[in-house]
This record gives sequence, C-alpha cells and structure tokens, in this order.
Amino acid sequence: MSPLQAAVVSGAVSALAWRAGALRPSGAAAATLVGTVVLTAAGWAGGAVLMAFFLPASVISRWWPAPASALDPKDDRRDAWQVLANGGIPALVVAFGGPPAVMAFAAGLAAAAADTWATALGAHSPTPPRHILKGHVVSPGTSGGVTVFGTVGAAAGAALVAASAVPLIGLGGAAVAFGIGVAGMLLDSALGAGVQGRFHCDYCDRPSEWTMHRCGHATRLEGGCPLVTNDGVNALASLVATAVGWAAY
Repeated sequence: MSPLQAAVVSGAVSALAWRAGALRPSGAAAATLVGTVVLTAAGWAGGAVLMAFFLPASVISRWWPAPASALDPKDDRRDAWQVLANGGIPALVVAFGGPPAVMAFAAGLAAAAADTWATALGAHSPTPPRHILKGHVVSPGTSGGVTVFGTVGAAAGAALVAASAVPLIGLGGAAVAFGIGVAGMLLDSALGAGVQGRFHCDYCDRPSEWTMHRCGHATRLEGGCPLVTNDGVNALASLVATAVGWAAY
C-alpha cells in the first residue's frame, strides 16, 4: 500500500476512534502515524493485526469499564504516549521489512494486547490481586498486581492478535507470538511492581501514579524510579517482546 493510501485509511479509522471516545486528539494523531507505517510496510494483513490489538481492547474498556480505582490512572481514552508505548515500537520494527520484522511486530502487539486485556479483565476479578514479586495482596489497580482472571484475559488478548497474524507468520509463528505475548504481560507486571514510580498523597492519604495528585497536591515517592511511568513500563515490555520476536524467527 502506498504511504498516501495508508495515511488516508489510518486517518479515517483514527478519526472514527476519536469520535467514539476511544482516543484523545493526540492519541488519534499517534494512531494515524502508527497505522500509516504498518499499512505501508505490511499492507492490509498488517493492518488486521493492528486492529486485532486496538479494536477489542477499546470495546472492552468502553462497554465493560473498570471499577473506580484508589489510584488516579488515565481514563480509557488513549493519548499519544499510550498509543506509542504499545504500538510504536512494533510499528517501527515492521517498517524494516522482511520475515523477522513481521514476526517481531506480531510478538510486540501480542504482548501489548495481553497487558491491555489483563488490566481490563483483571479489574473485574472476584478475588483481589497479588503482588507478582512478593505474593501479598494489593489493592485493585496497583501496578504489579496480578489475578487469575486477568491472566486468562491476557492469554485471550495474545491469542487474538497471534491468530490474526497467521497469514503473515504461519501457525508456528503465531504460537511463538502467543507465548511471547503472555510472557510480555508478566514482564510488564514485574516492571510495574519493581521499577515504576510509586507515590503517595499525604494530603488525601491515597496512593498515586503521579508526582502531582488529582487533588492538586504534590505526592511523595514511596518506591521505584520516579521517572518511570506506566507508559514507560509498557514501552519497555513492548521493546523486549518485539526484540524476542525478532530473535525467535
């Protein structure tokens, strides 16, 4: 597909997603860029893999919203950072062309889908999450918290993306992409538990993911790296999954 055709198609889809409330304006711009790169490099088949990641995840978050969290995460309308953290690296790699790049692309998006589904479905778990590194019970929404419900969701998300990539990488490649996707979700959770910045608002006596709480007061660092946000964790996990996908070809 030519870059111009790819840009028109991607722009139209992103505009519809913005109108539907799935993307912020910055997210729509980033999604147009990602879609243009993918469609130009991998055609409609690559676009199908991208949509297998984006569309179901958006539907789940819109139709089955997570309960209110004690933290203050972003809402379900993705901004540019969220779009690029999940799809930017796989899109960049597939632009190189060739079978290894396509395999890496599928693995990276499978990991992104697994994490997104784990978060969306895990929020509805009947049992509280447990810290992936220490094993103790944590509050719903806590970075690094995992549940059986969320893990099953992760497998479903990774399987959907891997299945959509069969025309590009075959059944064997799809099975590998599925495994990398689930492993990528676990890596994402481990990074969230150990590396992501964890803050606390002393004014509200609530945990937070930000240096400034929604109440307007500065928060106090409790652990992790203050510069690593959830988007940063997602980008790191996507980078690793994409690299492993390339190496696994």
